[in-house]
Amino acid sequence: MYTRPLGITAQRYRVKYHLYADDTQLYISLDPDNELNLSSSLKNLEHCIADIRLCMTQNLLKLNANKTKTLYLPSPHCVKSLKTPALQMGASSITPNGSVKNLGVIFDQCINMHEHVTSVCRAAAAANSE
Repeated sequence: MYTRPLGITAQRYRVKYHLYADDTQLYISLDPDNELNLSSSLKNLEHCIADIRLCMTQNLLKLNANKTKTLYLPSPHCVKSLKTPALQMGASSITPNGSVKNLGVIFDQCINMHEHVTSVCRAAAAANSE
């Protein structure tokens, strides 16, 4: 009931989305070689988030900026040259992360699963030492 307006809002802005329980993920594609595309795509996403935030406020819900994360997933040849601007969400500026956790799996910017494997190995080693 509460998530339906979020999907409608994302679709209105042509932002791809995924909803899972109380977790909402928004996805956009960017052209790193086209500054105008990059800027307008990010502005579009920011407007989408602002409308989602308004919708949530009207339903007495809160969009938590402290739990909001951004991750850029560039192609291998763009990793070093990609500019990763912060995303504005109300008064908050969301700085891009090198990795994010999604349903228990850590995704990193290089999409090589190194950080996730390291995390799982640490957890297994800690469990074995107990």
